[in-house]
This record gives sequence, C-alpha cells and structure tokens, in this order.
Amino acid sequence: MKKITSIVILGVLAAFTASAHVVVKPSSVGIGAFQTFTMGVPAEKSVPTVSLKLILPDGLSFVTPNVKSGWKVEVKTQSTGKKITNDDGMMVDEQKPVEIDWTGGSIPAGQRDEFAFSAQVPSTATTLEWKAYQTYQDGSVVSWDRTASNQPKDSKGSPDFTSFGPFSTTMIVNDLQTPKASWWQTHQESITLGIALLALIVALAAAIKKPHPSL
Repeated sequence: MKKITSIVILGVLAAFTASAHVVVKPSSVGIGAFQTFTMGVPAEKSVPTVSLKLILPDGLSFVTPNVKSGWKVEVKTQSTGKKITNDDGMMVDEQKPVEIDWTGGSIPAGQRDEFAFSAQVPSTATTLEWKAYQTYQDGSVVSWDRTASNQPKDSKGSPDFTSFGPFSTTMIVNDLQTPKASWWQTHQESITLGIALLALIVALAAAIKKPHPSL
C-alpha cells in the first residue's frame, strides 16, 4: 500500500513539475503606469522552497515590495554612474533597483505562494523579461531565465524544468496612442454633409414641380 501511495505521489509531483512555472503577472501594462506585480511560485520538488531572487528588468523605478509574513524582503540597487541631489541637498550616486530577494521563509513541497511588489514601468513601449532563481532546502537552485526556444529537453524530448525554466515577460504597451480611424470615421462628416445637400436638392426640385393653386 505504501509503495502504491509513493508511486501516486511521485506521479502527481511529476505532472505538477511539468505544468507549473514561476510567473510574473500581469502580461501587459500601459506605458509609465504604476503597477502591482505578482510573482507566483510553485514548490515543484519534494523539499520546500526557502529563498527566491527576482532580477528586475531595466527601466523600472519606485520598486516597493509588499510585506510578506515569515519572509525577509530586500531590494538591491546598483549605481547608474550619474550624480543626483538628495533630499539634504547633497550630491550622491543615482541608484537603480536591480533585484528583489525573499529569504527566511518556506513554501512546502507541492504547494505554491505569491510574492507582490509595485513599480513604475518605462514610459516607452518595450518588453520586460523577468528572471527568477528559486532555491530549495537541499541547496538546489532552479533558474527561471531561459526562453522556450533554448529550453533544455529531457530524454523524451519534453522541456526539462529540473534546473532551468522559461522566464515570463510583461509587454509595456502605448495605451495612450490614438487608434487609427476607420474609413467610415474618416469620411463620416463629408458623407453626412453630402446626404443633407442631396436631400435639400430633392426637396427644392419637388417644390418647383408642384403646381401652384389658382387664385
């Protein structure tokens, strides 16, 4: 009975591993928007997930992670090479956010959790590529930083997610751009005016042809 149960558990874990990914959502955001992002993390191995690292794409600003009970959250920054004036009037190195780390917590095997943060996205249309690194209790690390096109395959030719996984993307779209008008929208005013003039001409013609009553 124990052997059958173990086989069933392994089968469920294998199916879960093949279908679950670390994904950052939403998949699209309007340019320059302040957005709350959510990173869904499944624990795909037989041991808990104990830490996560998310590499932030260029162009994000005002990155603020949500408080996560049981986890220590840290935003790491890097100098841009530029000088700016701080609130005290002093010249300091400009910093950009490059990474968010979640440590000290646990996602039990076969379960998942979500990690949220807010940020302002770039003011021009682009694609954000999210790269995440998931560390398990046994010290193994799964790197979610490969596209589907170069994802390693297993012996059966299926995607192998044991050490690498596909990264997710968010499209920054120009939702302020005026949509291209249709032919009818472009010519609607001229067509309406033409119909009105035609109706007037028909009415005048009918009035001219109408016989006048004799006095």
